[in-house]
Amino acid sequence: MEQTGSQRCEKRSRTLGLLSRFARSRKGVTAIEFGMIGIPFLGLICAIFETAFVFFTQETFDNTVNNVARQVLVNNFLSSSTQTMASFKTNTFCTGLPSIINCSKVTLNIQAFDPKTTTFANVASTIGKNWYNNPSTNVNLGQPGWIVLFQAFYPMPVYLSILVASGPTNNGAANLLGHSSNTVYANPATGGTGFVHAIFSTVVFRNEP
Repeated sequence: MEQTGSQRCEKRSRTLGLLSRFARSRKGVTAIEFGMIGIPFLGLICAIFETAFVFFTQETFDNTVNNVARQVLVNNFLSSSTQTMASFKTNTFCTGLPSIINCSKVTLNIQAFDPKTTTFANVASTIGKNWYNNPSTNVNLGQPGWIVLFQAFYPMPVYLSILVASGPTNNGAANLLGHSSNTVYANPATGGTGFVHAIFSTVVFRNEP
């Protein structure tokens, strides 16, 4: 049955009334605001915690490298200046790491140079981040007065993977805005997958005479 003009006007009036009441209603505002603000806020909190954890891991890793390098510098290991990497990691390096770091994933590169044939400038020119692709299998701690290059790398897992959701950029990664990262890498370890925070530490020193 066809509606009359008055019926159509009444229906339109009821519809407008419902929309008006819906617009004035404050029910559910808190839930909507939480959905709009709460989720990004929680994401920001998680990112802050992960960043702080990365800084803490880097500091503790550097501290362990410096402590072990100090033992080498004062000739604590001269009775065994050359040893296997596995033995040095297990008996010396890993004992100084906190439990939050998985030492089995740590890669070391320790070389010694005779100062008669090598200078600090020569050693400095060899320092880079690609050595972990072909790390030394032996640890050479040198002799008194020798120059020692001590490098360590730890692929720390990325817990908040959304930060690198746009994928790899060269050997690193990009964040959601497409900005490249100098600390987040596609896992360079042998057989490694996913993204990691690249924790590097390098020390160059001369053993005491």
